[in-house]
Amino acid sequence: MKTRGKRRTKRKICAADRALIIFCYTCVFLVVAVTFVPFWELAATSLCTRADAARSGIRLFTANPTLDAYRQVLSSKNIWNSAWNSVVRVVLGTVISVGLTALTAYPLSKADFIGVKFFTVAILFTMVFSGGLIPSYFLITKTLHMTDSIWSMILPGAVGAYNLIIMRNFLRSIPQSLEDAARIDGAGELYVWWRIVMPLSKPVLATVALWKAVDHWNAYFDCLLYIRDQSKFVLQILLRRVLVEQQMAMLQEGFMMDMTSKPTEATVRAALILISTLPIVLVYPFLQKYFMQGIMLGGVKE
Repeated sequence: MKTRGKRRTKRKICAADRALIIFCYTCVFLVVAVTFVPFWELAATSLCTRADAARSGIRLFTANPTLDAYRQVLSSKNIWNSAWNSVVRVVLGTVISVGLTALTAYPLSKADFIGVKFFTVAILFTMVFSGGLIPSYFLITKTLHMTDSIWSMILPGAVGAYNLIIMRNFLRSIPQSLEDAARIDGAGELYVWWRIVMPLSKPVLATVALWKAVDHWNAYFDCLLYIRDQSKFVLQILLRRVLVEQQMAMLQEGFMMDMTSKPTEATVRAALILISTLPIVLVYPFLQKYFMQGIMLGGVKE
């Protein structure tokens, strides 16, 4: 009797596990579908001909795919110039931000650092309170004179409080004995930071780098405020002008095609969105293996 009872209990547990697994897979499938279907619909729209684009409703497939929309987008000098500005901003902004964040987080991770509590509270204070948009605008334009400069989009947010706390917590998980052994051999603080701490911090460095790269790639408001020269606009400003302000002429220079095969505005917008999204999507798989490790170790340490 006892054996039968144990078997029934095991069967019930197995059935409950199966139900939970099915529920989890269903939820994951629905999330993936909700996320993926809009991109698929954009891809199908970008490949539509004028006749197919005129039809209403959601398009998941197109009978006669064409690359005319992509030809129009890629033939524009504005998009290449804006894309280059975005790449320069992402590379410079990410490298500078990760470097400054690592330099700041290293001393804050030491319990014997004088004033560590004061500096930590001051950093956390900025997560709740800020000076606001107007003081920031006057600081960038009037005091620092960085109007029409790429540094106006990189330096103000180079060190984020949240990224700093995550990196500080991660650095606390590195055994102190490794640093002590290097100091016994005569290594200085900068050598210890560069040759000992940084190589062991690849997960959190990759995590912060991914966050900052995505932030810089998607940012447009600071460019809208501080950049006046159109040749220095980033890709997101071009995307905003085409999608929100309906300035399709920015994508039509250098593109010659007869009206019967010329792509519609809807297909051009879809192609532009996909082109502007694709680069940052391609970067993520290379940093994915470090992402979860960095965020978990950086988030749970006290």
